Amino acid sequence: MRVLCTGLSHKTAPVAIREKLSFGPSRLGSALADLHSHWPSAEFMLLSTCNRTEIYAVRPLHDHPRQEELHAWLGRFQNIAPAEFQDSLYTFAGEEAVGHLFSVVAGLDSLVPGEAQIVSQVKAAITAAGQADVAGAELRQLVAEALHVAKHVRTETGIAEGKVSIASVAVDCIAGVFETLAGRCVLSVGAGKMNEILLQQIRAMLPARIVVTNRSADRAVELAEACDGQPAPFESLPELLSQADVVVTSTAATESIISAEIIRKAQRADSRQMLLIDLAVPRDIESAAGDVENVSLYNVDDLEDIAGNAIQSRREHLAAARKIVQRHIKKYFRRIQANQATPTIEALYARMEEIIAEEIREAENKFSSHEDADEDMEILRRSLRRSLRKFCHPAAEYLRGQSTASPAHAKTLQKIFDLKEKPES
Repeated sequence: MRVLCTGLSHKTAPVAIREKLSFGPSRLGSALADLHSHWPSAEFMLLSTCNRTEIYAVRPLHDHPRQEELHAWLGRFQNIAPAEFQDSLYTFAGEEAVGHLFSVVAGLDSLVPGEAQIVSQVKAAITAAGQADVAGAELRQLVAEALHVAKHVRTETGIAEGKVSIASVAVDCIAGVFETLAGRCVLSVGAGKMNEILLQQIRAMLPARIVVTNRSADRAVELAEACDGQPAPFESLPELLSQADVVVTSTAATESIISAEIIRKAQRADSRQMLLIDLAVPRDIESAAGDVENVSLYNVDDLEDIAGNAIQSRREHLAAARKIVQRHIKKYFRRIQANQATPTIEALYARMEEIIAEEIREAENKFSSHEDADEDMEILRRSLRRSLRKFCHPAAEYLRGQSTASPAHAKTLQKIFDLKEKPES
């Protein structure tokens, strides 16, 4: 088994590149199906968030896909020339790939270290892979272990203390622009999980009004009720923008839904200050909107600078968390190696029983005339079994315990002892 991860994140690529390679909910299923059609012997998971797009693959050793094949597939499926994103990609294999997934799910690779939303995003990703029938037992076990690592890190370190989400950083951004939200209107464009988290925190800043608009009117009503806000028709977006002081957006749109021209028209005659926070990838708001007079626009990359203090305050927790991750990597590969060694070990002991049976049959012919033949035969059986188990034990323990042992070790043992593993049922 070989684990691969290839992708890009906020650490390696700006939002302008990340949005071109993101997989929205509407395209995730078809992307997974396309991966499977190219490499049916592999298992896949696609993790696409505002800060990263990553492909995780579990495949047989020396099989496909390879690193370069995944890179080519990504450009082909997203209809982007590899030259546009090649320098932003990273690829991990084996222990590095497992360690990267563990770190991602534990929040160690997030814009704000320790943020917890990545856990639900990974759960959604493996659920989507399961629904597309491209996630087998190996990948599901790997993700389950990653989720366990995340829980361990958050329990044993202080990395999740205080403000630990992009939403928290966005609230800091609002507080930096407006001393108070008293008398001001906040407009949420979109009604997803990110909007919900953000509005719950904004509500504590006591704005005069919270308005929620969304393509799905039912979801807008639901979120508005949860945050003491008011739902509004999506078709009235231009008018809603003209009433808003703060606009937060996070939709699944594949292209911008708010242009610079709409923002320019939305500016009142008094040209009061307007703050736009775009947490979507692909972006919901044209970057040129930030050039409109008295308008401040922040996207997810802009929030990284604001998150600097939170990152710095978690340095000591990051070191402790990485040690936990390393322990789990070793534990995971020890278990994987033990699982892979089990058929060979079972075959080894089955061969031992065959040898014992052969020797016993020969001995029975010789002992048949002895008065104490039955007793002698039982002594011989026990002696043979004890001797051969002692002989087999070191090889079995080596295969179970060596986390770095190659499958070649098992194959060598199979040849030496002429072992025949049971076929999988």
